[in-house]
Amino acid sequence: MEDFLSKETYTIKDIQDLIDNEVEESVHLEFKSAGALGKWDSKKAEMTKDVAAFANSDGGIIIYGLSECNHKASSLSFVDGTVFTKEWLEQVLNSGIQQKINGIKIYPIRNKSLIEQSVYVVKIPKSFNTPHMSKDRKFYRRYNFEAVPMEEYEVRELYNRKSQSKLLIQGYYIGRFAEMADSQVFHFLSQIENVGALPANSYKMNIYINCPDLDRMKITWEPSENFSYTMIAPNKIKLSATSTIPIYKDECLDMARFSFEIPNNLFEKISDEISIDMILLYSDGKDEYHISNEKVKTRLVSFN
Repeated sequence: MEDFLSKETYTIKDIQDLIDNEVEESVHLEFKSAGALGKWDSKKAEMTKDVAAFANSDGGIIIYGLSECNHKASSLSFVDGTVFTKEWLEQVLNSGIQQKINGIKIYPIRNKSLIEQSVYVVKIPKSFNTPHMSKDRKFYRRYNFEAVPMEEYEVRELYNRKSQSKLLIQGYYIGRFAEMADSQVFHFLSQIENVGALPANSYKMNIYINCPDLDRMKITWEPSENFSYTMIAPNKIKLSATSTIPIYKDECLDMARFSFEIPNNLFEKISDEISIDMILLYSDGKDEYHISNEKVKTRLVSFN
């Protein structure tokens, strides 16, 4: 389920997998049949209520075009994309929610490339520009499987989000640094950004490398970097980088630079299995980023 929530592309197979596995709705996931979309005011108000509730809470995903039964994904319920376009959906949400929610992503899926058989995956971020009011001029939050009205004190608490930092892992770089007689050396770094309102004065990046023969890989970093290294299993290590350099609103920084050396006789085995997980910790929260084996391998073998 975590993989579905963090995906950046979606296919009809991803939706069918939810049905086949009887995935249940949650505080982060909601299923809506095609009938949830409509061009009259009551339908638009319901749409803005559901989306605003996710933004006021911890973010999540609404899937339009997927029916539920007892809060479990049950069957496809295609949206006619010629009537309800992605652009129409964006306009309803942008005009009906005050303040506008930044960062909403809408992924249209077409079954067999037929626009009349569409599914919309709407990904809503946890907002730091809260509170967000729906079209009915009320404030909602997620509770279990639904959007519920907020109490007055909860609305007041949301205003405090604007007084926080919010750090995100925005990407990473893997490149070959050197080619030795018996090994290859690769360089790694991550990029982080503060999208919150206040500076973050201290933060920590934990990087978990998962692959076989880690004891045969040499990992190094600059002496000036505040790094620590822990072998937590034969096939898993943890690298931790800490920083007390302030990162200001809308500022991006490179972090956690290190190099790793792979012996040539183990290159194929390691590249076939290596994956990397990053966890960014800071006083107001955390962010996580998974780099799959497929993505790491693509970078490694591109230099061979």
